[in-house]
Amino acid sequence: MGPAGVPAGMSMQAFLSYRLPPWAERLALLCQRIPSTGLGRRLAFLLRKPVLALRREVVDIAVLGVNFRLCPTQNLSDKRLLCTPGMLDGVERAFFARELPRESWLIDIGANIGGYALQLAGQRPDLHLHCVEPDPELAARLRANISFNNFAQRVAVSEVALAPEPGEVTLFRDARNRGKNSLLEGAADVQGEAVTVPALTLLQLLDRCGAQGEVALKMDIEGFEFDVLRAFLRNAPLSRRPRWVQLEQYRKQPLNQAVELLLADGYEIRLRTRMNVIMRRVGDD
Repeated sequence: MGPAGVPAGMSMQAFLSYRLPPWAERLALLCQRIPSTGLGRRLAFLLRKPVLALRREVVDIAVLGVNFRLCPTQNLSDKRLLCTPGMLDGVERAFFARELPRESWLIDIGANIGGYALQLAGQRPDLHLHCVEPDPELAARLRANISFNNFAQRVAVSEVALAPEPGEVTLFRDARNRGKNSLLEGAADVQGEAVTVPALTLLQLLDRCGAQGEVALKMDIEGFEFDVLRAFLRNAPLSRRPRWVQLEQYRKQPLNQAVELLLADGYEIRLRTRMNVIMRRVGDD
């Protein structure tokens, strides 16, 4: 068995090898389509209880038309994708799906298993997507989900971390929720195994992607955004600035250092949600 009791080699099994019982699958699909409003979330939380009570370590299911292999007992984002995908930055994804011009690039930094990027790929077949995920196990699951949807021609993966300097860094993995993995020691709520992973700078990553035209970054690297962005802004010419950047920023808290840094560099906030902001460079309209 793998981490949290997940079967070893489960990424290699054919899609639908881990399908829910029919009644549970129908209930999960119903929950996915409930609007993510206050009342809608309460209803979805109530209806999903029998599905989660099954305690399935691995689940194969279509999430709003996109195929995923989920480990809902191991990863909070997997649990949300199973029945409440709107809670996984649903407003932000809808904003990008609406606002990005055709053939734009979306670079998902901290992609996890692809819940954000692959749903956006399903909404916008014209977009070019590049996922960045340093955790080897999450990256393997991400690649499996890409293959389940035949997205390999549109969605690339870099199994690296982002850091102010290239080289190797230590990734501290959360034992109960891999979405809390961080390069900052102590940031993971429940410390699991620490692993050494390769690291690139943001400018090196943009070079590797070959992104051009309208570029959007979604950054979720658990507190390391400021260090990565500060190094990037010091070294990158103005022509390399991405048009859009999504950052974690809780609505009820003061603006964090990363958001303040981009505001000072010529960005403005275009969307603010409960947990994130989406920023765009001023004068790029």
